[in-house]
Amino acid sequence: MDRYAQYYDLLYANRNVSEEVDFLEEVIKKFYKGRARRVLDVGCGTGMHSIEFGRRGYEVVGIDVSEDMINRAREKAKGMENVKFLVGDASNMELRGFDVAIAMYGVISYFTEDESLVKFLEAARRSLVDGGLFIFDTWNILGVIEKRVYYEMPIPELRKSGNSLAIKESSWKIDLKDQIAALDIGWSIIDLSRGSVDIMDHKIRLRLFTPREIRYILRSRSFSVCEIYPDYEIVPFSGSSPEMVVVAKASHEELMGEYEQG
Repeated sequence: MDRYAQYYDLLYANRNVSEEVDFLEEVIKKFYKGRARRVLDVGCGTGMHSIEFGRRGYEVVGIDVSEDMINRAREKAKGMENVKFLVGDASNMELRGFDVAIAMYGVISYFTEDESLVKFLEAARRSLVDGGLFIFDTWNILGVIEKRVYYEMPIPELRKSGNSLAIKESSWKIDLKDQIAALDIGWSIIDLSRGSVDIMDHKIRLRLFTPREIRYILRSRSFSVCEIYPDYEIVPFSGSSPEMVVVAKASHEELMGEYEQG
């Protein structure tokens, strides 16, 4: 099994998935007309949010490019007939009829090229009924710049689950011209019962957005932005927030044409 999939739940043990889904349900009730029943979880990882939505009675489909992630998600959701998982590329998915699509923990930021981003957004739009909601989080470059020293200085972070402890050290290199952050992340995974340590490193590139850019790109792919929040809380968004949680509605409007980054 891929080591990232093996340790995924531990690496995100700092997140309160139940509270995040509480927020998502509140947003859905606020902006979706009617009762939402079907949820698509894009880039679902090991299915944390899919399973929580399933526990609340929704019909859920989770999709992820990693077969190991999906196998782990299926194990965790065993016996839940209303939750299904698929291996697939989010930018090429051909799924239809969902009331809500979510893309959690920065999925959209992995699409660093304009062409792949547009394909992903078009696939997300096709998956939704008219008036359906697309909810995702990403990075606000304005807030990241304001806290640049924090992001570019390695600071240890801890995660704990059961007898396992994960120590994370990450540093960012921010390219303002291309709005890309190159992350160098190191993990030390400690099994407290055995006293063993597993070291894991990975490098990723994330796209950073401005709020205005998000609104424009979404509008070009037949979405309208309902609201932007600074986190998984119903509070006003500030330009100094490094994160954005975006709530967009699938509209009836024709596409505006190809998105081009100026």
